[in-house]
Amino acid sequence: MSKQQRFLLITFLLGVFLGALDSGVISPALTTLVKELDIELKFTIWVVTIYTLVYAVSMPITGKLADLYGRKNIFLAGIFLLALGSLVAGLSGSLPSLLVGRAIQAAGAGGIIPIANAVIGSSFPKEKRGMALGLIGAMFGIASILGPAVGGFLVAQVSWRWIFIMNIPIAFIIFLMALKLPVEENRPKRTILDWKGALLLSVAIISLLLGLTNLDTQDLIRSITTLSVWPLLLLSVGILVPLVKIEAKSEDPIINISYFRNRNIVLALLISTITGIGIISMIFIPSFSELLLDLATGRGGYVMVILALASGFAAPIGGVLLDRWGAKPVVLTGFSLSLIGALIFSFIADGWVFLIIGMIFSGVGIGFTMGTPLNYLMFELTPQKEAGSSQSLVSLFRSIGTSLGPVILAGFIVTSTVDEQTMTTLEKSLIIVGYERMYLASSVIFLIGIILALFLRLPYKK
Repeated sequence: MSKQQRFLLITFLLGVFLGALDSGVISPALTTLVKELDIELKFTIWVVTIYTLVYAVSMPITGKLADLYGRKNIFLAGIFLLALGSLVAGLSGSLPSLLVGRAIQAAGAGGIIPIANAVIGSSFPKEKRGMALGLIGAMFGIASILGPAVGGFLVAQVSWRWIFIMNIPIAFIIFLMALKLPVEENRPKRTILDWKGALLLSVAIISLLLGLTNLDTQDLIRSITTLSVWPLLLLSVGILVPLVKIEAKSEDPIINISYFRNRNIVLALLISTITGIGIISMIFIPSFSELLLDLATGRGGYVMVILALASGFAAPIGGVLLDRWGAKPVVLTGFSLSLIGALIFSFIADGWVFLIIGMIFSGVGIGFTMGTPLNYLMFELTPQKEAGSSQSLVSLFRSIGTSLGPVILAGFIVTSTVDEQTMTTLEKSLIIVGYERMYLASSVIFLIGIILALFLRLPYKK
C-alpha cells in the first residue's frame, strides 16, 4: 500500500466513522430532550426519523453529483454540511431548530459513506479492493453499534449537546485532510443533474420510509388502514411508473434502469435490504441482555461493545477473503454465521456465556455482510464512472432494510409499562420469550439471505 493510498484510506475511514456514528448516537438523549427543550416525548422520534429520511434521500443524489462534479468535491461538501448541522443541532433551543440541524447532518452523511466506498474501491487494485472495502465495513459497523453507547455516556457525563459539538473539531480535521486528496482524473464532462428523476425518487423514498415508520407493529393490520400509512405506501408504489419512464428517457439518469435488468445487481440490492434488517435485529440486544442477565437499565448498551469488536474484527478479514474467494462465498458465510447467532439467542442463550457466543457469531456475520461484498459486486457489475451512483444504491437499499426491520421484528416483542425492578418473574419470562421469538424470526430473514445469495451467478475465485 502506497503512502498516498494509506492517507486516502485514513481520511475516508474517519469520514465514514463520523457519518455512521451520528445515525444512532442521539437515541439515548431522547428522554433528556423532553425536559431540556420542553417538548412531548412522542415528538422526539422525529429527531431520529428526520435523519433517516434525509440520509436515504440524499444518497442517490449525492452519489450522482459525485460522478458528475468530482467525488472529492462532494465529500468535502458532505463533511462541511455534517459539521454545520452539528453546530445548529448543538446550539438549538427548540425542536424545530434541532430537526433542521439533524436534516443538515443527514444530508452531509449521505455524501460521505457511498462516496468513500466509490473512491476507495476505485483507488485500490482489484486484488486488494476487498481488503480496503472491508476496512470501511469495519468502521461503519463499529460506529453504528457504538453510537448509542457513546451517546449515553455523553448524556450521563456531560450534556446531550456534546453529542453534536464533538463532531465539529473532528469534521474540521477531516476537511483539512480531504483538501490534500488528489482530484480525480478522466472525469466525465459535466451534465445537468436529472432533477426530475431526483425529485420523483426523493418523494418515493420519503413516502415509503415514512409509511413504514408509521406502522404499528403491535397492531399491524389496523395500522396499515390508517391515513398515516396506506396513502404513503400507495404513493411510493404509484410513483415508480413515471419514475421509470423519466429515467429511461434521461440522458444521464439519477438511477440507471438497466441495473434492474441485471440478475446479479437485483440480487445484490435485495441482499443489501436483508442486511439492513439483520443490523436492526442487533439493536434489541441491550434490552434483551438486561432482562436475561438482570442488569440495571442502561447497562445493556455496554454489552454491545462485544458485538462491535466482533464486527470490527471480522470486516477486514471478510475483505481479505473477498479478494481470494469472491463475493458469493463471503455473503453465504456471513449470513450462515448470523443465522447461528440468531438461533443461539432464540434457543440456548440463558446467561453470559451463550449470550457472548451468540454476539460473536452475529458480529462476525455482520462484519462479513455489512456491505463489503455487495459494494465489491457493484464495482464488478457497473462502469467505474458510475461508482458513486451504484454505491449509493447499495446504501439506499440497506437503509430501506433498516426501516423495514422494526416492522417485521418488533411485533414479536412483548412490551410492558412496569419497571424491571417491580416486574414479576412471569412477566419477565414472557417478555424474554418475545425476544427469543423475534430472533427466531430474524434467523428466517438470514435464511432468506442465504437462499438469495445461492442464486448469484458469479465465478468462485481460486
